Amino acid sequence: MSWRIVVISKRCKLDLKMGYMVVRSEETKRIYLDEISMVIIENIAVSITGCLLAELNARKIKVILCDEKRNPASELVSLYGSHDCSLKIKNKLGGLLILKLAFGLK
Repeated sequence: MSWRIVVISKRCKLDLKMGYMVVRSEETKRIYLDEISMVIIENIAVSITGCLLAELNARKIKVILCDEKRNPASELVSLYGSHDCSLKIKNKLGGLLILKLAFGLK
């Protein structure tokens, strides 16, 4: 059962080790992934491994990245996980193509 919202506000390195998210800064902490419902990364100086991102995505743990002013800037969203994923991707790409043609972008 996931119930933790993890907020990363200082410079650190995040990686995956045996089902735990390891937070390495001045001290090292481990958080069991099954307890996490959301990760909010407030600092732009955080290093995160691809293995951890893939595992967070596989477990449907939401990841929100913030900008320099600590405002939410982006979210890690799984492309697969519902019945109409392919349609959603196709619609988004079609919209991008229309925008590119309209504005003459390459």
